[in-house]
Amino acid sequence: MIMMTLLAVVLLSSCKKDTDSVMPGGHVPTETAGKWMYGSFAMSEFWSYDGTYQGNPFELAVMFDFKTDGTYEKYFVATTRDYSGCKTEAFTFEKGSVDFNEADGSFTTTPTEGHYRGFYSCFPKQNVNRKMDRSELKPQTYYYETTTASNGQPNLVVRFNKTDTNVSTFRPTSW
Repeated sequence: MIMMTLLAVVLLSSCKKDTDSVMPGGHVPTETAGKWMYGSFAMSEFWSYDGTYQGNPFELAVMFDFKTDGTYEKYFVATTRDYSGCKTEAFTFEKGSVDFNEADGSFTTTPTEGHYRGFYSCFPKQNVNRKMDRSELKPQTYYYETTTASNGQPNLVVRFNKTDTNVSTFRPTSW
């Protein structure tokens, strides 16, 4: 009986609350809620010297999904191919809370979990598939403005620093 009581105490005390779950974040303006994608990819096909189809030589996309409850998901995808047939792919995912500050045109993402995956067809021993370490889950502040494209669609123009002249233009998307 004492052993059962001790076992129950150990089990109950070892249960811990999940502190990594995504809690609602801050304010997400109506015009920025939803899925946004910045991306580029080759408009041509890529063929090797022996005439076999290799796919697009380069693809890059970043996607944000801002939810009205103040949470977000972010995806980063990159793929390259070369003439020898080697393919390199990277995929990063993170989610957490987000807070938009309309007064200074910024939003801050605070990830609570994330994952890295890397694939190297010619060097499979270098493949990566792991959760992000706690030290890698760092808040990031971006600067943004909403604009209207010539086709009448909204754009989310994003900068890493407020004074950057280089921007990433995100367009509404769905998946």
